[in-house]
Amino acid sequence: MTTIDKIRNALNDFFIEREEEVDMLITAVLSRQHCLLLGPPGTGKSMLCRAVASHIAGARYFEWLLTKFSTPEEIFGPLDLKKLEQGVYQRNTAGKMPDSHIVFIDEIFKANSAILNSLLSIINERIYHNDSQPIEVPLISLFGASNELPEEEEGLQALYDRLLLRKVLQPISDYQNLRKLLALQANYEPTVTVTLDELEKMQWDATNVDISEIVSDVLRIKRDLEKEGIMISDRRLKQSTTVIKAFAYMNGRKKATGDDLSILQYVFWTDPGEIPTVKNVVLAVANPYAQKAAELSAILNDLKKEVAKYKEMSQDVIEIYNKTAKIISNLKDLIREAKKAHKSVTELERVKKQAEALKEHIAQNVLKLA
Repeated sequence: MTTIDKIRNALNDFFIEREEEVDMLITAVLSRQHCLLLGPPGTGKSMLCRAVASHIAGARYFEWLLTKFSTPEEIFGPLDLKKLEQGVYQRNTAGKMPDSHIVFIDEIFKANSAILNSLLSIINERIYHNDSQPIEVPLISLFGASNELPEEEEGLQALYDRLLLRKVLQPISDYQNLRKLLALQANYEPTVTVTLDELEKMQWDATNVDISEIVSDVLRIKRDLEKEGIMISDRRLKQSTTVIKAFAYMNGRKKATGDDLSILQYVFWTDPGEIPTVKNVVLAVANPYAQKAAELSAILNDLKKEVAKYKEMSQDVIEIYNKTAKIISNLKDLIREAKKAHKSVTELERVKKQAEALKEHIAQNVLKLA
């Protein structure tokens, strides 16, 4: 088992129903890209980002909650008073964003004009202009979080566009997983770490992953999305290759395969309303079995909403129970087929656990089966 596998497993053991988010954040770090976690308060966004950073020994971590009243001093550091007496407007950046390797900015779209330009410069170029002197910053990845997307008139589209990887978080939905959540310890403690030098070597190896066999598939995804009215800019298309390479490397491959294209479902949407279409188009090319898993997951979510209406046995509940059992059987067949086709079964296994949990919940809590 590789160091990355150990880190993924540790994070997934603690952060329940966050497998996709864990993979996305690790991919962001390996590709030196930035990402956005979109969702309501209480879904563990800041804690997850903090935990990922904790696996990098020696990495300086900066975290801040923006408000409309936030000042540059809070993010970039206070003015050096001694130099200010000499007419030099230079900030002391120690312990602030320009001095950090991993940055988490909560409510990132609250950035005002006084903060925005410097923020963009750090994200885009890894440069901070301290007075008139540009200084290089050690930033690896910025993780942004928000409850909502910015309005176009707010002038934050450039910032939004630079957050290459995007994921909408949902509250934990599985009944058994909610039980596990209540039993978890309060703080996350990393058991495996990598040094900054080791991480840099990983990032370099990731850039050398061969993507020659999947380039035509990437272009096919772009074409199919454009047919659906979803346009992909040349810059985002080009940057997507760095993410594919990092995702393939994370999965232990030196040559990217179709399965590695699944990461693009977090890259090619702009409006959350586009997510189902992007996911469907990407998975149709990347892994049709994962696409089928997504379809069955949506059906299970509908069944879960239906069964919540009932507190005791009825014919309708029995029918939902039988449908769930049939889905489990279908998933077992699909897993066998996917393995024969040498396709990833990760999503199929995840949805199978989801279906088994729903079936158990119905049996125990509604049908009252022994």
